Amino acid sequence: MAILGSQPGLTSADLKANLHDIQDNVVTPILLRYGRHIFLRFNDGAKSRAWLRNMFQRVNARQQEHGRGFTVNIGFTHHGLKALGLSERALASFPEAFRVGMGGRASAVGDLGPHAPEHWEGGLGGPDIHAMAWLRTDSDQGREEATKVLREEFEATGGVEIRFIQDTMALAHESGIGSEGEHFGFADPISQPPIEGADMPSYPGDGVLETDGTWRPLKPGEFLLGYEDEVGPGGTLMPEPFELRLNGTYMVFRKLYQDVAAFRRYLATAARSLYGSDDQHHRDLVAAKLMGRWPSGCPIDLSPEKDDPAIAADRDRRNDFTYAGDDQGLRCPLGSHLRRSNPRATPLKRATAVKRHRLVRRGVEYGPHLKDGALEDDGVDRGLVNLFLQADIERQFEFVQAEWMKGGEFLGLDPAEQDPINGVGGEGSQMSVPGAKRPFLFDLPTFVTVKGGEYLFVPGLTALRGIIEQKF
Repeated sequence: MAILGSQPGLTSADLKANLHDIQDNVVTPILLRYGRHIFLRFNDGAKSRAWLRNMFQRVNARQQEHGRGFTVNIGFTHHGLKALGLSERALASFPEAFRVGMGGRASAVGDLGPHAPEHWEGGLGGPDIHAMAWLRTDSDQGREEATKVLREEFEATGGVEIRFIQDTMALAHESGIGSEGEHFGFADPISQPPIEGADMPSYPGDGVLETDGTWRPLKPGEFLLGYEDEVGPGGTLMPEPFELRLNGTYMVFRKLYQDVAAFRRYLATAARSLYGSDDQHHRDLVAAKLMGRWPSGCPIDLSPEKDDPAIAADRDRRNDFTYAGDDQGLRCPLGSHLRRSNPRATPLKRATAVKRHRLVRRGVEYGPHLKDGALEDDGVDRGLVNLFLQADIERQFEFVQAEWMKGGEFLGLDPAEQDPINGVGGEGSQMSVPGAKRPFLFDLPTFVTVKGGEYLFVPGLTALRGIIEQKF
């Protein structure tokens, strides 16, 4: 089936005709519970291309529609594309952030101290990671069977080595809202930016707010290469040639360890400090102030006094808010995780178009839940694997991390005030909570630690075939 378009600036109408050329899980999520992220090194370019040629049939957009029991995505690091034999001209045409990689950009996004690359697992962020194959299946047995198929293909061609494996499993949330329940106790995912022209629903509050109060999907070029974006028809122009980037995207892989016991202990401490009580309601209220949503997924902006699962369960209501009338953060603190990641209509001290910094997120948990009520760590590794999709790593992921998550100036807060969920805690850390008995939290612990990451190019299927056949 041919792809539509031979020049930059394709429209959302073109995207509809090209969905078959986009890898699974990019435009439309595949809701299979069990995942495995297999990080690879290409020891021999020719043999690695032979393996990719055999696997190409498995990297098939919408393959669930064809009755297969698992999906496979493939993404490449810059080192990996070089190992596969991409031309120097094509390699040089990729944006700097991707060429350098997440490990090399660590200081730019605040991955310092315990988050720094020297502490990362499995060689992540280093030159020996060349690709990631991402499996999604409906059972643990299916995951093992799919991995067996890939291992047999590695052995048949040679030249490909597994360097690191990270499993994930979507955990149910007690509310039944959202497809998953992350380890701190929040329903997840609750919101995704809709893409114009994609085969996906669009709900109020998920996209771009228009002057008449309605919401619209974002232009496809914010997330997919080769298409018009929110600025105009050109879209992101890297890499070259156009055929290499068309229907591709950049994926950011992040493994995040979550210290659940520390989070639970701090909720009680902060509840006593802010409200004079550490009962369940006030612990949940603190959690909502930190996150920007109640555990059910209900935004605190819409229900500031108590959780309202009915709002969370209503797709037309749970994201339909703008923070209007809350410029001081009395309902939802300015520095909360949710408000930082998408400020919506919040007046910003540093002028920027929020719509230019959106990310499609495919987040899945790893490790089992900590026992209910446990306040001490049990030594089990648990957390979240985040996969962020975008057309421009620097403008989207890195901007959000460096400007919105790791500082407070853009919101008029103390420059040292970081995201309370993902920021670096410890002595001197703080968060403003207007309206509370004591309107500041101090010395927040580090709840989340980066354990590894990669920047990956996820090509369209026609471009993937071209990489295999050395057309670029």
